[in-house]
Amino acid sequence: MNESIPRLEIQRVKSMRKRLLALLFVLSSLVAASASQKTGTLKGKIENEKGKPLAGADVRAMRSRDHSVKETKADQAGNYSLELQPDDYTVSFDAEGYQGGTLVQMQQVEEGQETAVKTIRLERARHRTSLVRGAVFDSNGSSLGGVQLKLVRVPTDEEEKEHKRIRSLSMSYTTNNHGEFAFRVPSERARYRVTASASGYKTETKRIDVNESESAPLAFSLEPVKK
Repeated sequence: MNESIPRLEIQRVKSMRKRLLALLFVLSSLVAASASQKTGTLKGKIENEKGKPLAGADVRAMRSRDHSVKETKADQAGNYSLELQPDDYTVSFDAEGYQGGTLVQMQQVEEGQETAVKTIRLERARHRTSLVRGAVFDSNGSSLGGVQLKLVRVPTDEEEKEHKRIRSLSMSYTTNNHGEFAFRVPSERARYRVTASASGYKTETKRIDVNESESAPLAFSLEPVKK
């Protein structure tokens, strides 16, 4: 009886080793499969209104399937390139002192193929601007990338009392991987309604008053949708 105990232990150790080896094999296979996933290339060029390259301009590509965001900056020649998983992407551009924007048409990236985006020309901001900037987090305080934000100009209390007609203004933005966003708005006293929405989270709306040439902070904390 006493001699059988060590043999049982040895068998258990061997069995555990086999299981660990099998698990390591599965994990290595998954890593190899992930590494072997082929990508496509999205590339293009950003210029100013005079046709000169805009070095350092921000480029963001949001994947249609899961709203994940990948970003890069234009080089000294205004060129940019992103290696992306095959899918449709919404592409946005932004540069300090210029009017940013988002391409109306989604860009399709195919495996092993190169998708060339037409040259983008950003115009200089004609007037001084104010900023509405901040970040979006989940209920645990983690940053949320790929969140859709919409900013709309709404009347202030004074404007409502005076029945003053205001200029309509509507802008959209997609948060980067750090959950950050920034809207450049006219440098004037104004009130804006900002709405943040993301798949799997409750939509949240806030109002913010902005003064001339001000950088107004704004943060969102999105609650998950209960299943």
